[in-house]
Amino acid sequence: MKNLLFIGVLLLFTGCHKDVPNYKTLKALAKTAGMISECQLNGETVYDVSLNAYDAGSVIYNTDGEVLGTCNYAWGIPDPICAQLSGCKIIYCVEDNIWGEPAVDVYGLKWGDRL
Repeated sequence: MKNLLFIGVLLLFTGCHKDVPNYKTLKALAKTAGMISECQLNGETVYDVSLNAYDAGSVIYNTDGEVLGTCNYAWGIPDPICAQLSGCKIIYCVEDNIWGEPAVDVYGLKWGDRL
């Protein structure tokens, strides 16, 4: 029984993000993000990252963490890329956020900070 418990705990701490694509990029983005949506752009995965602040807009990143465009509708014309995203799903959202969304952490991005 102790061995089974040990294996379970070991898998919990070592296997949580093993199969997550771009985990390091996502982990870095989550350090300041209020919300991260995983989207498609021309068949490629991109991340739409928003701060948990009014009028902050969002920034689109590729899987390497490079900025592809900004989507700040409150402070000017957003980049055309903002209208080209499809299939977006929220993969990370902080608690008590400005959008009224439930907290989400699909890939364990914040939880992993405790390891």
